Amino acid sequence: MRIRKLEKKDFFLFNQMDWSPLPKERDSIYLNLTIDQADCSFVAEEEGEFLGVILCTRSADGQSVYVNHIWVKKEARKKGIGGKLIARLERYAAQQGVRRVWLFCWDELKDWYRNQGYRESYSFLSPELKEYVRNVKKVRAFVKKF
Repeated sequence: MRIRKLEKKDFFLFNQMDWSPLPKERDSIYLNLTIDQADCSFVAEEEGEFLGVILCTRSADGQSVYVNHIWVKKEARKKGIGGKLIARLERYAAQQGVRRVWLFCWDELKDWYRNQGYRESYSFLSPELKEYVRNVKKVRAFVKKF
């Protein structure tokens, strides 16, 4: 298996992904990530077959990277691909002087992120945003500092 940087041509692979519950009309977001954030986003493939992707956004000051989506093809799950995508992102972050990688996740994924070395933290959010994230969006904030 190979992990490589996202390329513009990879945008068309996204149609293979089951993004539910995200609507497919959000193509403009994925297009923006593909064009403007390819340096911090990565694709997993094997023998030319698309297995998964991690789509990220680097902050304007370069100090943090936000994980927008991590997705692994259903047939390829439970094989360590998600962990390899995260590890590749973290190598990028360390090489680029990024101070933290952060993300939001659903409750059922919290243990997986903890096993990857992420810690639940809301310290960078205002109390109102923490309330919104936890009680409206029903997600958790996780951070890994470098």
